[in-house]
Amino acid sequence: ENGTVSRRIFSDDEIYRLEMERIFGRCWLVLGHESLIPNPGDYFTNYMGEDPVIVCRDVAGKVRVFLNTCRHRGNTVCLFDRGNTRAFTCSYHGWSYDTTGKLVGVPFLEEAYYGKLDKDASGLVEARVASFCGLIFGCWDKQAVPIDEYLGDFGWYMKQLYFAEELQLAVHPQKYMTATNWKLPSDNFAGDHYHTSITHATSRILGMFGRITEHQTDTGRFEVALGMHSLGGLETGGRDILERDRTRAESLGPEVVAWLAERHARWQNRMADVPAQAKSFSRGNIFPNFSFSGSGGGSAFGSISFYLWHPRGPGKTEVWHWCAVERGAPEAAKQAAIVSSSRGGLSGAGFFGQDDSANFEGVTKNTRPYVSSLVPMRYDMSMEYEGEWPGQESWVVGGLPGEIGPNFSEHNQRRFYSVWASLMRDERPSHG
Repeated sequence: ENGTVSRRIFSDDEIYRLEMERIFGRCWLVLGHESLIPNPGDYFTNYMGEDPVIVCRDVAGKVRVFLNTCRHRGNTVCLFDRGNTRAFTCSYHGWSYDTTGKLVGVPFLEEAYYGKLDKDASGLVEARVASFCGLIFGCWDKQAVPIDEYLGDFGWYMKQLYFAEELQLAVHPQKYMTATNWKLPSDNFAGDHYHTSITHATSRILGMFGRITEHQTDTGRFEVALGMHSLGGLETGGRDILERDRTRAESLGPEVVAWLAERHARWQNRMADVPAQAKSFSRGNIFPNFSFSGSGGGSAFGSISFYLWHPRGPGKTEVWHWCAVERGAPEAAKQAAIVSSSRGGLSGAGFFGQDDSANFEGVTKNTRPYVSSLVPMRYDMSMEYEGEWPGQESWVVGGLPGEIGPNFSEHNQRRFYSVWASLMRDERPSHG
């Protein structure tokens, strides 16, 4: 209510334990993209909170999510990051499960169980699964609302602006550990354009992103709160980089030129009935721990990245970073996006990743000492203007859903922690 957040929520062991139950045990969690498992028997492994899971396409083509632990003694049944299989077999006692999760193999069934083991009741524990624009979601809560309702207005941006269903994950994810609480990178992607020109000053000097203006109401750059989700750096004005993209496409060949023209036509068709003509975004967050970055300015050759902030304790996060490319793009355009994602973004050795990780780790370190823990963090930027921003009447945002605020704003982050608090009070998530 007053725009402050206690530092204890980033360091307290009991709060962290409750997060595993009330947030990661009940929310829809992004696990990956359908492009990772195109064929029956394809699978990849991931986590829902700290629980290991297998995401698999069964023999009938249905996507399933299983807890990656044997029903006998709890050992891991899938030891690999990804692959194709007919069955998952535990290396401890040899119990095996097919791609529907059914227990199909038990060594010495007659001798050990006298043939009376109930296989039907001993399959892998299965989560609810949903797909939206190619993203695969999992949820343990049987009472959770459908994914469309959970995403709310955020789904509009995924369909209209993000091209999510037209993407593929280009490479294996980069994975690295950072000494930070999972909420800090999530809230950064939820709505913090305020840090960009300071934290990433070196990248700015090197020309890795465009001009940062102090007059956000003149640039058409906004922060959009969409219930428990958010989109930051939404651009509706500013310079048109289509001509620059055309010049680059010409240097890469006629196939790229034709693809760029077709891509631009698709964008115009999607935005035909939207007065604001949204062009691009810089980042966003699907609550709780899935973030993504887009190409600021809308360049067809910029990077698109997916991030999962896997909690590993109050003061530790395992970062997973995928580079996404447009499935129908020529190879030259895909390679340009991969290079951009590796150099920038939050890749382990990228400019932005190193900058942000240093900040996140510094913040986390200062949540544990006694006196420091008593000083709340401030998220009260322009609270008195929320919903009635100065100059709001001049913004070109017609047809765009969500609570739209200026480029420098913390209303997205206030929404993030408000939703977090309601769930921690044992209130179930309703909608986006």
